[in-house]
Amino acid sequence: MTGALLACTGLTMRFDGLVALDRLDFTLDCGETVGLVGPNGSGKTTFFNVVTGLYRPTAGTVRLGDLDLFAKSPQTIGQAGIVRTFQRSRLMLEQSAFDNIVVGKLTSLDLGLTTNIFRRGRWRAEVDASIREVRSLAHRFNPVIADRLFQPAGSFTMIDRRRIEICRALIAKPRVLLLDEPSAGMTHDETRQLMGDLLAFRAELPELAVVLVEHEMDVIRRVSDRCVVLNFGRKIFEGAFDALMADRDVQTAYLGEDA
Repeated sequence: MTGALLACTGLTMRFDGLVALDRLDFTLDCGETVGLVGPNGSGKTTFFNVVTGLYRPTAGTVRLGDLDLFAKSPQTIGQAGIVRTFQRSRLMLEQSAFDNIVVGKLTSLDLGLTTNIFRRGRWRAEVDASIREVRSLAHRFNPVIADRLFQPAGSFTMIDRRRIEICRALIAKPRVLLLDEPSAGMTHDETRQLMGDLLAFRAELPELAVVLVEHEMDVIRRVSDRCVVLNFGRKIFEGAFDALMADRDVQTAYLGEDA
């Protein structure tokens, strides 16, 4: 595990008698995209929740480079450079696309009382800079979002809502991006478009590391450098996509003993 950007060892999460993560070892290198797959209930979202501090793990280690992030707060982990999206939309639908995106960088803005009351010029400059930054980021995913930046997020299509959520994560300039089923609720064509957007953006940021939870195997094949499969909280496979599809343990986990 030496040299990995994100390294988890023996990561365990118990809920009373249920073991959701069972001594999981996981690594992610700088610039790598790992597809994290497995049947429903296998521990994928629990892994995201533990790594981002929403759950306090029972045992193990979590490191981002030289930083020990085991059981740290979500704020500390986010500031260190790990951000995520959620399977179910977390957009504020009545708020503008700008509001939904800029909230991802609030920790870097000067929101102190002194600045907001006595240094209005500085505050205005920060707001103007944020508008330019959000508009530029949104334009890279879809110019329509940039043109309608101050319209309610609920007025956008499903694929554009997903783009807005991804922009909210990326505005924080993360080192690690965790994507939890970004294709949920979208058509196959919309999914292909969104993955194309992500691949294009990744080409501009070669050092960004991504973990993608996804049930669409074509998406995993298209974007992943390496695949990890979980079942009952344990890692049952790690390797290339073609090897994943031929692996007997993976087939059994998805299809049963008669696969």
